[in-house]
Amino acid sequence: MGKRRWILWQGLIAPSMERFIASDSDDGFELNGLILQAHDEVPYVIRYAIRVDQSWRTRVVEVKLDDGGQVLSLSADAAGHWSRDGRRLSELDGCLDVDLEWSPSTNTLPIRRLAPVVGETKTVTGAWVRFPSLEVERLHQSYERLDKTRYRYRSASFTADLTVGDDGLVLRYGGNWQAVATSGELTSAPSIPAGPAAGRDH
Repeated sequence: MGKRRWILWQGLIAPSMERFIASDSDDGFELNGLILQAHDEVPYVIRYAIRVDQSWRTRVVEVKLDDGGQVLSLSADAAGHWSRDGRRLSELDGCLDVDLEWSPSTNTLPIRRLAPVVGETKTVTGAWVRFPSLEVERLHQSYERLDKTRYRYRSASFTADLTVGDDGLVLRYGGNWQAVATSGELTSAPSIPAGPAAGRDH
């Protein structure tokens, strides 16, 4: 049986909690979460499952919104081509990562996949799943590695500093979320040199 990691995140802005489980498998990793979120005075329950390959490229995303029973099913071929419920989503061409709006979990995907060195900035375009609508949009983002455990995330005018563990899983996301309980272990991220990067944006 593969390794597993549990995290309980608490929302620091809107009332929310998330129980998250990451596990490794023969062909990659699986991320599963249960989100309890208050939004516009409405309580929401969201369940999700994400499968990624060994390079942390998103392959399958399943999201269920208990309020009303809406379901989102996404698949990706790891080359930047996406489908929703079997229908091609050409507007997401080039995206390799999914990004769930109400969760810090998916920030781990580009962090593990790109593995920037300290001082380096990596730019990505994610498939952003909006809640509670379950609409999916392109979202331009960047991750600047500040030191061994901290990254600066940027998207348009939004900025947040992230603190991660040795496995790249988020323990603190700016003033939005923080881990309040953790257990287990996951395969650690590759050892990254601490020297300056030769280039900034890729």
